[in-house]
Amino acid sequence: MNRAIAKLFGREPGRKLQSEGKMGNIAEFTVHDLRRTCRSLLSAASVPGHIAERCLNHKLKGVEGTYDRYDYFDERREVLGRAEELVAPAIDHLSD
Repeated sequence: MNRAIAKLFGREPGRKLQSEGKMGNIAEFTVHDLRRTCRSLLSAASVPGHIAERCLNHKLKGVEGTYDRYDYFDERREVLGRAEELVAPAIDHLSD
């Protein structure tokens, strides 16, 4: 996915810098930037850390990860919906 995103910006790894990409004046980003943004949105929505980390498919660490095998699927679905509500107005604005 990072390669596809880089291609949109005219910067494919292992190739010469291409002509200006298709993303205009948007700064280059990677998949990890999207993950970081999601994690920050979840914090802004007051999502407990252990659920936010599971949303990013991170394993719980230490003793908690050893004993807590629950997948938090329903909780993840709920909080990702809250994150969507935070982002939706910006996306709607882009389509206007």
